[in-house]
Amino acid sequence: MNIGPQPNHVVVIGAGIVGMSCALFLQRDGRQVTVLDPAGPGTETSFGNAGSISMSSVLPTAVPGVAWKLPGMLLDRAGPLAIRWRYLPHLAPFLLAFLRNTSRARVEANGGAIAALIHRVFDAYDILVRETGTADLIVRRGSLKVYRSEQAFAAAAFEREMLTRNDCKYEILDADELRQLEPALKPIFKRAMYLPESGSATNPGRLVERFAESFVEKGGRILREAARDFRFAEGRPVAVVTDAGEHAADAVVLAAGPWSGALARRLGAPVRLEAERGYHIMLPKPPVELQRFTLFVERKFTLAPHEDGLRLTTGVEFAKVGAPPDYRRVRAMLPHAAESIRDLDPRERSIWLGNRPTLPDSVPVIGRSPGHDNAYLAFGHSHLGLTMGPVTGRIIADLMADRDPGLDLTPYRADR
Repeated sequence: MNIGPQPNHVVVIGAGIVGMSCALFLQRDGRQVTVLDPAGPGTETSFGNAGSISMSSVLPTAVPGVAWKLPGMLLDRAGPLAIRWRYLPHLAPFLLAFLRNTSRARVEANGGAIAALIHRVFDAYDILVRETGTADLIVRRGSLKVYRSEQAFAAAAFEREMLTRNDCKYEILDADELRQLEPALKPIFKRAMYLPESGSATNPGRLVERFAESFVEKGGRILREAARDFRFAEGRPVAVVTDAGEHAADAVVLAAGPWSGALARRLGAPVRLEAERGYHIMLPKPPVELQRFTLFVERKFTLAPHEDGLRLTTGVEFAKVGAPPDYRRVRAMLPHAAESIRDLDPRERSIWLGNRPTLPDSVPVIGRSPGHDNAYLAFGHSHLGLTMGPVTGRIIADLMADRDPGLDLTPYRADR
């Protein structure tokens, strides 16, 4: 494939789904690409996520009315949100920015920005899956949101409005239709929303590992090094400084997920990025296997079929990076999972804690750094990293090649 003049050698910081997707799309353009990550491909956030490739998650975390719910959520020890109180002073600027994004106008704008990416997800996925031979790890059976009460279903009216506004397909199922679609569920749910265009990865960590294997087979380099800084010349980053030395680069791509904040500042892009902690528990596969990613609305947990079992995820926690895990919230969901799935064995096979890169408006940063024209930013995807990784990589490659990415990138600017 033809590429423009420089850059020829690109250093990508981060080997999760976003970083590896960037690396693969840049490599398709004929560029020499080096990926830096101290932990290795797919071993951090990408390893432990729920596996959803969502074509419907257009509702930002900051929504109208959430401010009034926050105190009750924080006081609920089994609730979906936890903040370590000693961390609150550090988190305060993020929370204030979050609250500024709860107006209806901001929610609609942020949801539209998310939707613009979502509608391009599988076009990008199909390219990478075909070229890396990973079709066996992708399932496209749609996803579900299930409601035990009519009240909970009625309370989700704004979400359905946002789906309609952004041309996202959904179907409303009654109890009998749900039973026929997903026989693994116990008959305790009165309503469901079926999102037919969504998919999932049956092993997200292994998907990224195989992306990385394909990248290396085609001549890419992956180094187990931690990026610490940049060396600048004539106002541009010309090398990435790591804990093991430095690597010259014509261009750099910052895709380090929740660890992107300090490096983004060095590239002239200060952002309010937080590491949102998430948990999962792996359970044995039930006799009647769940066929698709399912969100249990009232209890705010998800179950996802995984090639090694059934993955339960729940909750959002804000705490200092490196703080000890608190598994109480995710373990509190085990009885609810058992009462939702036929013949489920709720014994814990493994438990995990990871960090998601989150911004106050739920919209990722994608594009050139406002401070340096050879620095590209690709982070902040929150719960949609697995969903948006490939489309983000495609956009970064388009920008570097001076191709039109096909959408207005203004909502994703670091200085928005």
